[in-house]
Order: sequence, then C-alpha cells, then structure tokens
Amino acid sequence: MATIIASSAFGAKLGEMIEVTQDGLTWTLSPRPDLIGNPLLPALHGGAATAFLELACGAIVAHSLDREVLPRLISVNVQFLAPMRLRDITTQPTILRTGRRIAVVHADAWQEDFSSPVCAAQCEFALSA
Repeated sequence: MATIIASSAFGAKLGEMIEVTQDGLTWTLSPRPDLIGNPLLPALHGGAATAFLELACGAIVAHSLDREVLPRLISVNVQFLAPMRLRDITTQPTILRTGRRIAVVHADAWQEDFSSPVCAAQCEFALSA
C-alpha cells in the first residue's frame, strides 16, 4: 500500500500522517497543525480531508486490481457533514462497483464516533490506461 500512496502528490504530502491497517481497509489521517483551515475553530481544512478520502478510495481500487499506481480520478463528490477538529480522521472506503472502464467508491469519514460521520465522499475512477 505504501507504494500506491507514494505514487500520488497527495500521498507525498499526507503520507507520513496516514496509517493503514494491515488488510488495507481502514485508513487514519493524523493531521498536523499545518492542515488547519480555520484557525478560529480550529478546524481541519476541507481540502486535506478531501485529498485523504480521494487517496484512500483510489488506493483501495488500485489494491483490489493489483496495481501499484492510483487509477485516474474522473470525479469526486464530497459532503461535509460536521466540523472536523484537528483530531484523527478515519475511513473505510467501500468499492460499490468495478466495471471494465470505471470504478465507483464510497467513503464515510469519522473522528470519534463511527455512527457520526464528519464527511463522506464518492469517487469515480477510470480503469483503462
């Protein structure tokens, strides 16, 4: 999984803050203070959360297809459901469909309570070269 993470620019920025379980299913981002978007709250920047979810979704597709590079992102739709504090954010991306050309992946992210997601993403990836 480390090779897949390192193959992306987001992975280069966030890689040392990301921990992935041995089975590759659970991803945790331990954000540093430089990822604060709103210093008054302080809240995690939405771009950092989006990059984390996009990276996790792409990596799980690459891993499932036994590839070492991330698939090309076609679209990403992120819903921010609650403020994200500067605490660990965890996700377990789920591949909804893998076709010949496109894979669709959904990921909910939470901070302290699995049943209270702070944001959710759906990503579509192109599988052809």
